[in-house]
Amino acid sequence: MNIQQLTQEEYRAVDALSNSELQLIARSPSEIEWSRNAPVDNTKTAAFDFGTALHAALLEPETFNDSVLVYTDTKSRETVKFKAFYDAHMSEGKLILLEDEYSKIRFQVDSAYAHPTFAKIMRDAAYLEKSIFTKLDGVNVKIRPDLIAEGGLLCDVKTTASIDDWRNSAKWKNPLFTHGYGHTAAFYMDVLSEASDMQVDSYTFLVVQKTISLGKYPVAVITITREECERYGFFDEVYANLARYKQCKADDNWIGYESFPAFPVFESEQVVISEVN
Repeated sequence: MNIQQLTQEEYRAVDALSNSELQLIARSPSEIEWSRNAPVDNTKTAAFDFGTALHAALLEPETFNDSVLVYTDTKSRETVKFKAFYDAHMSEGKLILLEDEYSKIRFQVDSAYAHPTFAKIMRDAAYLEKSIFTKLDGVNVKIRPDLIAEGGLLCDVKTTASIDDWRNSAKWKNPLFTHGYGHTAAFYMDVLSEASDMQVDSYTFLVVQKTISLGKYPVAVITITREECERYGFFDEVYANLARYKQCKADDNWIGYESFPAFPVFESEQVVISEVN
């Protein structure tokens, strides 16, 4: 398996197609080129990413405290004092947290490890945030799983506003569809299968709720199987997007137009239309 220990920046710089880029082409081929080439306004990227901080605390607990700076003089990121502190320390490459943010993350980590299945998966971790490269359908591709446990269990840590959404059977509500996580699961399963010469037949989400419920931060371990991904059409999406990417690359043509979504037509509207005709 071509598995490497790379930083996020090094991983992003490798010329291979990632899952997030592949999903963009479903909207328009131009989205991929835009995502790669649009300038980044670094003055606007200081917003706190709770998911990034929790990832670091869960996946790198032995180095987490050394990788953060905790600011205690204010409870808001919008104060002049905090912004001055952030500007003074941002070049150090550390996560800059408010005191209550740090406390919340510690609670969430402890909550996650109180969940027996979550804790077992973390104990069984064989690879954490490793970069994997291979070819899929003739395209150079890459993935960076949060965690691969013993036996090839493929896992992804996610934060969520509500775990109940993950348990909801409505497509318009469940993150498998609303956030494209089903596409992610299918892509990661096939890339790891190709890279490792073993069949990977499941993808597991380690979900931590960002909001408190009855004094605790809910946790869930939710698995989707290969068969389920096939039934829901996620593999079809992956390979349709790959085919479109290959054609755009072969033609060196990234021009594309988005379509509006399909809007429902209500019965009252249908009546009006028939009367006009």
